[in-house]
Amino acid sequence: MEEYFYTAASRIEVINKVKDSKFFASIAPINNEEDANDFVGNIKNKYHDASHNVSAYKLGTGDQAIKYSNDDGEPAGSSGPPVLQAIEGEGLSNTVIVVTRYFGGTKLGIGGLIRAYGNSAKLAIKEAGIKKLELFDKLIISGTYQLIGTILGQIEAVGGQILSTDYKNDGGDINVLIRPVNYQTLEKKLIEHTGNKVDIRVVERVYL
Repeated sequence: MEEYFYTAASRIEVINKVKDSKFFASIAPINNEEDANDFVGNIKNKYHDASHNVSAYKLGTGDQAIKYSNDDGEPAGSSGPPVLQAIEGEGLSNTVIVVTRYFGGTKLGIGGLIRAYGNSAKLAIKEAGIKKLELFDKLIISGTYQLIGTILGQIEAVGGQILSTDYKNDGGDINVLIRPVNYQTLEKKLIEHTGNKVDIRVVERVYL
């Protein structure tokens, strides 16, 4: 998994007028394909009377990335791909855009459509802003009461974030966020300073 990626910072909508047509570009950050499909479906319902609801999204990074675009009745390649290109051109992942067109009577031609849809998507990205999400390991570290102070100190020493501490009869469970690059250092320090008397579990990896 990548250490970080960029996504849309907010969910917004912008209007772009091109000749007699109006283009409503809606953008949102997403976590999975279900989020993307729900967003596209909601926009299509909202603008059910529009000429076209063109959509595109990208999920993930690198070779594992999922890329999707749909021309929704516009000439093949004239609308969906330019919207996807706008997402990729800004280096975004986990982002969906729907560009809704209300045809005003003047044909734009293939080149005009490519520019209109691409520029509408870029306007949406600009208005939404871009947010950096970083990869973290979510841990549960367990130890006796005598070791809690030592554990907390070592977590802070490597830049870990203590989310909460759940106390039990024989000790406590500490919920922690830490960058993967610092995980082995923390593990080594905890083993050394506690005589290997702690339990460290990686619960999940999350982007925040």
